[in-house]
Amino acid sequence: MIEAANATETRICLLPEELQVLEDPRTPSLIRISYGIVLPAICCLGIVGNILNLVVLTRRNMRGIAYIYMRGYSAAALLAIFFCIPFALRVLIHKETGRWNNWAQAFYHAHLELFLGNGCLGVGVMMLLALTVERYVSVCRPGQHTRPLCGPPHLTVILIPLATFLVYLPSAFRGEITTCLLAPGGPVIYQKRENQSYLDSMFYQVYKVVLEMVFKVAPTILLAGFNLRIMVVYRRSCERRRRMTLSRTVSNDEDPRTFAEERRLVLLLGSTSILFLVCVSPMVILNVTLRESNLSHYPYQLFRALANLLEVIYYSITFYIYCLFSEDFRNTLIRTLQWPWGKNSQGGRGLPMRRSPVPRPTTTTTAVATPGHLTRASV
Repeated sequence: MIEAANATETRICLLPEELQVLEDPRTPSLIRISYGIVLPAICCLGIVGNILNLVVLTRRNMRGIAYIYMRGYSAAALLAIFFCIPFALRVLIHKETGRWNNWAQAFYHAHLELFLGNGCLGVGVMMLLALTVERYVSVCRPGQHTRPLCGPPHLTVILIPLATFLVYLPSAFRGEITTCLLAPGGPVIYQKRENQSYLDSMFYQVYKVVLEMVFKVAPTILLAGFNLRIMVVYRRSCERRRRMTLSRTVSNDEDPRTFAEERRLVLLLGSTSILFLVCVSPMVILNVTLRESNLSHYPYQLFRALANLLEVIYYSITFYIYCLFSEDFRNTLIRTLQWPWGKNSQGGRGLPMRRSPVPRPTTTTTAVATPGHLTRASV
């Protein structure tokens, strides 16, 4: 114990300011712009949007199975954005090694920072996947499954976070805490560094690749495939409904709404799949190649900043996608914001739902949900 104490006393801290000598001169300005300006602005939009998501998705008319998964996704995205803030502050102020007087703060950044942030992002991906699977079954395999394929929704949204954080648990040990002194006889300072022996182990080398396959690559392929199939089936249903409408010589007032609804859904399914691919795929490369030795290279720092920004953007724009593509969501949002100040708050509670004066030719209604939308289509 005495030898260990003496070793600690003779070790002088390598401060973040001293590490800048080894950095590319362009790196500090990149970090300042990316993590000090752009990322906080995106996080603010994401926090406001996901809070409004949760407010709207808990309204009385948002009680379906799809809305349960959408609430779970919004909650996971909101937590992930909150955990992104201390990560950005650490990179911006404390750099990679850090310099903390408090052991608990050092422990958080060394062991919990990436574990909690990436775990919440993984929960969001699994919520999207469960939501899309359920909608695929209801739209493309109607009547074949009388119960939700993923199990009871309320139980599933509890099991998904438990299983996800359990899978992400090994990533909590990729860092370790070291102690040093600012000056001989000065106070003890805590810093973080990579657990190099753990990162070089065969277990972790295999684990990080499997992790990215499970939570990034496979969901990207499945979401694109399920959304494409839903889009094809929905367009066929719209064609049948259009032919039935024409054969019954009903007023053509319904056709523009049908075309608009179909166009919105097609754009939504295509855009969400492309956005997920573009915004999440760079993180696969980053998480597999993330090492302190790579952070000294400016191109890698640039790629790291872009990958982090793109992923945060994806989980921050959900609310705005809902507002853009879902009429039901917009109407519910307006009624929620109007109450209790709206003119119709006494009894009516805000904006009434728009309904077509022309009766639908069929009466079976199927909810078509995607990772960012739920629209109702008669089929």
